[in-house]
Amino acid sequence: MILVTSAAGHTGRQIVSYLVAQGLPVAATDINEQVTKLPGIQKSFVGDLTDLKFQQKVVDAADQIVYIPPLFSPEEALIGKSLVDLAAKKQLQQFVFISVTHPILTTLLQHVAKRDVEEHLIYEGMTSQLPYTILQPMHYMHNFDVETVMRTGEYKMFYDIQSPIAYVDPQDVAEVVAKVIEEPAKHDKATYELVGTQPMSPVELVDQFNALTGQQARAEYIPVEDFLDGLNMQDLYLRAGFTQLANSYTNWGLDGNSNVLRMLLDREPTTFKDYLTRELAKL
Repeated sequence: MILVTSAAGHTGRQIVSYLVAQGLPVAATDINEQVTKLPGIQKSFVGDLTDLKFQQKVVDAADQIVYIPPLFSPEEALIGKSLVDLAAKKQLQQFVFISVTHPILTTLLQHVAKRDVEEHLIYEGMTSQLPYTILQPMHYMHNFDVETVMRTGEYKMFYDIQSPIAYVDPQDVAEVVAKVIEEPAKHDKATYELVGTQPMSPVELVDQFNALTGQQARAEYIPVEDFLDGLNMQDLYLRAGFTQLANSYTNWGLDGNSNVLRMLLDREPTTFKDYLTRELAKL
């Protein structure tokens, strides 16, 4: 049984859907009750991964774990380290950690937490021989919400709209997860950076959207505090994380190299134009 955590989120849903489509047995867990409605799963668990007893419950149900961390949780590193320990104690067949490209960047709060979990997983892998694979996806394409841009004519962004960011299609990430899950020994102790595109600014993303749709949408900068207030996000840790994200992306952007993803997929990674075409077809 393959356990996928944070399975009701954007990335989790796509990974679960792909694994199920491959005929693999999937259990899904999330704090969001919508996880029970994911098509094709064999088991679901609704609960909080900060609860050690709940962690033990879901690990007991698994043979392999795809660990997607919770979004902007102050306990993210503790959750990940504890799951690694429980997986090693149970001698699971594989622990797949969905980390992030460049977890070494200390200007990004969520990167630092994932870096700490990566370190713990590597040490545990050497100590107990827990089979593991670390996947490091770049910024996900689904952060460009095609339906919202089509409806409003705006792509509102909380960092400099000229700053270049590389992207990856979450469906490409799901395909890599399936490959890794199906051959644990081949991918044991591997760390793979998953970058799909060259860096593009929000302005360039909107230009591609307009070229495909004939629309006249525009990228609009919105201060991060206003962005968070508009979504009624008042959690202090989440606000700190988004503020660091806004500052880091404005100052440096974020990029990487697509060679590893191309090798793993045995094809070219999905382009942003491909992603837009696919998402527009759903509207």
